[in-house]
Amino acid sequence: MVAELYKAIIVGAPSVGKSSLVRRYQTNEFREDHTATVAADLSAIAFDFPEGKVVLTVVDVGGQETFAGLRNRFYEGAHHLIMVYDMTNKETFKRITPLHEALTDKICIQRDKFLGGSLVANKCDLKNEAVITEQEGRLLADLLQLDYIETSARTGHNVPEMFLHAATESRRLRHNI
Repeated sequence: MVAELYKAIIVGAPSVGKSSLVRRYQTNEFREDHTATVAADLSAIAFDFPEGKVVLTVVDVGGQETFAGLRNRFYEGAHHLIMVYDMTNKETFKRITPLHEALTDKICIQRDKFLGGSLVANKCDLKNEAVITEQEGRLLADLLQLDYIETSARTGHNVPEMFLHAATESRRLRHNI
């Protein structure tokens, strides 16, 4: 049986936990030490749907501004956008809207139809330190027409659901389900 192939890009400011979310899903590990992603890392995640196998290539795009020029080539052909911010850091939240605007200029799949995606509030295990409320996150997600998900790379909370959602929405978009 042939697998359906989709591509999701995971973006956000530096140190919001993009790579940690991918690592948590793939190896069920979390590391306190942080190494910045240079340009992009690619990972493949397989899902079994009743209709058949789906392989989601996840492109983890480095958040540093020095990589901005390289990013565009990784965006091409994407089916789902995962935008991550750190709910304990207001600056990472403020970067979502300009990043979304820049991306929607680059990624348009059909006339007037833009990429579906998720707004991910990471580090929900630190809710007592949160400076962005769930209500603020949901409001921004609604404004950007994204789905809202709270995750924790540290505990694994909602991490499998986030990637399954990306695969499901990619299929739905392609098949108009």
